[in-house]
Amino acid sequence: MKSLFLRVYLVFLLLFFSAFFLVYFFTQLALKSVITQEINSSLSVMWQSVASLVQEEDFQYDEEIMVNFRKGTGNFLKVLKDGKPVELQPDKSVLNFPSGYGLFLFEINGRQFAGYGNKYSNYYIVVYKDISDKRALSEEFSRKFIVGWFTLLSLYTLIAYPLWHLSFRVVRRLAQRIKESDPTKLEALDERVPSELKPIVESYNRLVERLSTYLNTQKFFFYHLSHELKTPLSIIRTSADLALSKHRKPVEMREFLLSIRDAVDRATKTIEKLLLLYRLEAQSVELRKEKLELRDLVMDILEEFSQLVKSKNLKVEIFQDSFEVEGDYELVRSLLSNLIENAIKYSFTGGTIRIYKRDACLVIEDQGIGISEEDLKRVFEPFYRSEQAKQEEGSGLGLSISRAIVQIMGWHMHIHSIPNKGTSVEVCTKNF
Repeated sequence: MKSLFLRVYLVFLLLFFSAFFLVYFFTQLALKSVITQEINSSLSVMWQSVASLVQEEDFQYDEEIMVNFRKGTGNFLKVLKDGKPVELQPDKSVLNFPSGYGLFLFEINGRQFAGYGNKYSNYYIVVYKDISDKRALSEEFSRKFIVGWFTLLSLYTLIAYPLWHLSFRVVRRLAQRIKESDPTKLEALDERVPSELKPIVESYNRLVERLSTYLNTQKFFFYHLSHELKTPLSIIRTSADLALSKHRKPVEMREFLLSIRDAVDRATKTIEKLLLLYRLEAQSVELRKEKLELRDLVMDILEEFSQLVKSKNLKVEIFQDSFEVEGDYELVRSLLSNLIENAIKYSFTGGTIRIYKRDACLVIEDQGIGISEEDLKRVFEPFYRSEQAKQEEGSGLGLSISRAIVQIMGWHMHIHSIPNKGTSVEVCTKNF
């Protein structure tokens, strides 16, 4: 059954039927209990009145009491002594009635009777009552109850069905709105809807936000990829054309080939960084967390940049304590590599780079060109580079990637900088 509307209708129908059945069941029990109690009380009173006629083991006939057992009253009496009848009312046919002790029920010729019997002195007294009218009352109640049920069911179908159908109109409108929405704009839906539909609308709007972010990331990736590849591709094409334009000496050919290789390296690094940033922004990176020792990782990264450190005559001070964290090795290495490379590139020659631990934070501090307050607001924008930063080779993606890594790891990063004095980058594994 695929129709939600029909499911809801049938569920309420089932609940309605269950409620009716429970009411009917308990009402029948209550009615039966009341009728039984009333019959038992009536027979007990009649039995006591007959028992009061036994005087010194003789049964004294009393007209006032016996009038209750005349024909047409629906009451009957049987009094036995030593198994022999002493009194039968209204006639001897009462002998055919069954005997019993306490309250008992039976049927004769299609009519319902109740009897109450017990011994009194040497006598066995049984009084009977025709309860066919009581049985008819119970049956009439059941019949009317069932007729009422079908009447209510008909009214429920005639009234509730259209109302339910009308209430689902807002769902159809919502579906039509989604169907007619422009896929290129991905507009969010108005969340002023009935409370039952609000979770669906909110979920749809969150999906729209994620899709918008995903599409914007794609646009960003392809736009900047084409933009950043123009220069290295142009260099490769120009160098190749010049190399092929005439016969060249080996020395000249080597220069052209080195130029082409540098352009290819630049394009490769840009593509790798763009791909990483794209994956981070699209949250398509699968984290593989493990225990990492940051000091060992920093030492490995500094070894990679040892030639650049020597060329600028930099002094590097590194913390000696253990600093163990839990994180993805490749991402943490990329994060620290970007930050350490920036510290080296933008340090003044002969300066000092300090890498130390402060609480649960790793601080990388340099003595370099610094970043102005205005530029600090935009340093995390992809490809943004200040005028001073443009003096050094770079793509402008390092800090964008670093921030994305920190966010996906659940860490925090803060940058403090003073122009021409230096920059301090603080990466914290906890929020302070």
